[in-house]
Amino acid sequence: MIVQKYSQFEIKIINIIRETKNMKFFNKHVLVAIPLLLCSTMASAVLVDSKLSLVIDVSGSVSSSEYNLMMDGYANSFRDSVVQNNILNSGGQGAIAVNVVFFSSSAFTTSLDTFTLLDSAADINAFADILDNFARPGGGGTNISSGMNKALNTLTTNNGFESSNLIMDVSGDGTSSSTTTQAARNAAQAAGVTVNGITIGSTFINDFYKANVVTTDGFALHATDFTTFEDAIKQKLRIETTTNPVPVPATLLLMGIGVLGLGAAYRRRASV
Repeated sequence: MIVQKYSQFEIKIINIIRETKNMKFFNKHVLVAIPLLLCSTMASAVLVDSKLSLVIDVSGSVSSSEYNLMMDGYANSFRDSVVQNNILNSGGQGAIAVNVVFFSSSAFTTSLDTFTLLDSAADINAFADILDNFARPGGGGTNISSGMNKALNTLTTNNGFESSNLIMDVSGDGTSSSTTTQAARNAAQAAGVTVNGITIGSTFINDFYKANVVTTDGFALHATDFTTFEDAIKQKLRIETTTNPVPVPATLLLMGIGVLGLGAAYRRRASV
């Protein structure tokens, strides 16, 4: 099944259109509001090729040394020349926005919840240094859905960036309730977010991710242990940063043409 991704702005427009279907005529004030909404949205949000949320398991099964290996793996992957070239050259904007959500029994709140703009090699390397030295926020049990739900909220709410390409990258070495995990996966898919996974340890965990975590348009990679995690996450980020989505301005223009056409149809119907 192919899931159509929409930008946050496009979702707003779609909701406006849906509301007007219940009207006897298309209110002219709605037509006036749409270009104003377009201008305000474009002025306040930075266009990027993708928004990427790294969702990282820091439950008790991850030792301190394993946490360091995992964060080193993320950091060195962003230092990778292929990943950097993908970020800066594979999309129309030459930039992505990325954040990190840590979870165990619940999701933690850290400074990395906020998205960071990566649009130069210097910015990418600086972000890698932050990952390399970021203190572990805590530990606890494993509740994958808590991290996924928080990441979905950060991806789809107003965060200063606009993209039609939303990616959630979930990593972990354990499983949790299939019911709540599937619900989080389904919510992400319904919002147009691609969820990919990377697992560590038993292949059973990777099977769990494939069945319950990743979306139909996503994929799951596996690292046999934390020492091989860096190679796996590097491969994963090379794939995730190879993006060339439809430019957001073009999709907004097409949506605007559709809205104006709908408005004309309502006006014709009202005049009959």
